[in-house]
Amino acid sequence: MNSPGRWKIAFLVLASFVAGALAGAFLVMGSAKDEMRRQRDPTRWFSNTPERWRSEMKLTPDQDQKIRPILQQIDDELANRRAIDLRETDGILSRGEDRLSRLLTPDQLPRLHQTFEQRRQRLRDWMGVTDQHGPVESPASAASPQLSP
Repeated sequence: MNSPGRWKIAFLVLASFVAGALAGAFLVMGSAKDEMRRQRDPTRWFSNTPERWRSEMKLTPDQDQKIRPILQQIDDELANRRAIDLRETDGILSRGEDRLSRLLTPDQLPRLHQTFEQRRQRLRDWMGVTDQHGPVESPASAASPQLSP
């Protein structure tokens, strides 16, 4: 085989590997992003805990029955804490928006409001709170949890 023919074959083999690597990278990046989003979702941090406890700790059925309500209470308290944090964060953002609105022109105010609304929505999405005015315990009752069965 002559020299130009060898280069063509080598180039085609190299191009095939590059195309395969790029396709694989895009597939992996997509699934990795999905997994990272799932890991960042606070509502899922304790969602599979009872099953994990049962398998990893080799719990007896009696232990599993006693532990489940405690883990559920922990999950509920964390959800309440996220709702409280979201309300406090929303208050901070509202106060900041009010202070900034005094410095801007009337033409700039809609963009300011849109920016702060987008930030609030991202926080709600990240914290997994769909209804920001849902039932939440008072901070005093959340500070003294009753975890005994």
